[in-house]
Amino acid sequence: MRSVNRHTLLGHVGNLVELKNVLKVNVAANREWQADGDRKTATDWVQVTILDKNQAEWIQQNVGSGDLVYVESRISNSSYERDGEQVYTTDVIAQLFNLVAKKGT
Repeated sequence: MRSVNRHTLLGHVGNLVELKNVLKVNVAANREWQADGDRKTATDWVQVTILDKNQAEWIQQNVGSGDLVYVESRISNSSYERDGEQVYTTDVIAQLFNLVAKKGT
């Protein structure tokens, strides 16, 4: 049987962080639920990694803080050693990144 590794995100951009070979985009997604008769909300921040150079350049030129974006991605786990300790990371790697609406529209 075929397996699926897909993460879908619709949220607002917080900021863009340019690193050596990748672009990191922080995206805020709100969630709502009902508890004890009250409506609750919380914001989850997801750092999305853009590996494709052309896509990263387009995002830097066209996407800004507060813009609404739709992201389809995959989850990637890795590890490395730092100061003799094993460090584990989970990355959200963008496969599709679309600008839905500019801030304020």
